[in-house]
Amino acid sequence: MEDIIFENIMEPGVVLSNSIELSGINKYFPDYLQADQVINLSLSDKLDPSNLPEKSALVYNTNLYITDDNGNIAYFDCDMRHMDNAGQIRKEHPEYKSVGGNGALHSDMDAGHFGLALGQHPSIAMEQHKHTNRYGAWRKFEIDWNKLSSEGHKVNVKAVFVEGEEDGTYSPLWCIRETIDEDEVSEYVITNDDLQ
Repeated sequence: MEDIIFENIMEPGVVLSNSIELSGINKYFPDYLQADQVINLSLSDKLDPSNLPEKSALVYNTNLYITDDNGNIAYFDCDMRHMDNAGQIRKEHPEYKSVGGNGALHSDMDAGHFGLALGQHPSIAMEQHKHTNRYGAWRKFEIDWNKLSSEGHKVNVKAVFVEGEEDGTYSPLWCIRETIDEDEVSEYVITNDDLQ
């Protein structure tokens, strides 16, 4: 299979040609990324999100995260599923604070999860602007996905992240592809540098 996504918001789009099998299905990721190893995560695993292994496929349930050659999240393909116990999971995984908060490498950043209350691994985080993470575009997406998932809809999110010029787990630009119930597709751009 070869698919081109983000054609509406990136020129000329992103070719999904690399693949990894997980939970009996193939998940595809961009041709410009390389996964030298596959790391299967359980909920009890604790990674340092500010020092993830480079060129790796991190797999958690049906969620796939790909890191670049600097160990930063460069792509993900995740199924957003409502979780009732997110608060307890957060308490058991303080390692995420190594990205954002008091440990942020950039001012005004948070340790932004990709949906801890939506079944994402608690160690996977990236610096997000506080406004974007707490009140802005990303937070609005999380609220919508949580509502849809709670109502029984299937929510899949794919995202590519543009590497910034500075060090650390920071991306100035995210391109997001949202699929609801396998057929309703929308694409968005989030910029970490703007208060959206």
